[in-house]
Amino acid sequence: MRWENLFGDLEAQLNSEQTRLRQLEVQELVNYERSQTHLAGRLDAATGHRLDVVILGGERFSGVLASSGQGWLTLAAGPVEYFLLTAAIRSVTGIGARATDEGRARVGLKLALRAIARDRSPVRVFTVDGAPAATGTLDFVGTDFVQLAAHDVGDVLGARGAGQRLLLPLGSLAAIQRVT
Repeated sequence: MRWENLFGDLEAQLNSEQTRLRQLEVQELVNYERSQTHLAGRLDAATGHRLDVVILGGERFSGVLASSGQGWLTLAAGPVEYFLLTAAIRSVTGIGARATDEGRARVGLKLALRAIARDRSPVRVFTVDGAPAATGTLDFVGTDFVQLAAHDVGDVLGARGAGQRLLLPLGSLAAIQRVT
């Protein structure tokens, strides 16, 4: 009877240790999965949620996350729309706890910027220092810059209309606000 108790106790200790090791293994797997999460996946999971985004220059943008892609996101704040470059973001609040599948294809930054240029909507451009750089219409997107045809918001430009041309390196670009 004494050995039976001794072996029973050893078996209980072994089971307890195996359970502890399994829990550690599961936690390690969870930590590994989290370490493979990209910002795009975290943002994608927040689509439809209200976010507050602060860019490097300190400017704050708030709105409902309408869409996101590789290197960018869009916020809708009533009639106002913002396109923000993730490289210029200091912080985001309002994000939930989960991420989406990292395997899905996402629209890249330059492709999204080209869509904005094709739209020909008047925009206000913000640089990484947080200041509005200019208003105008995006003419085109180069390899590492955008060209803005600068004009007042109320002015209507034809395709490639007159106005001062402003070149903005992508590294200086933080946000684009569609102006109505």
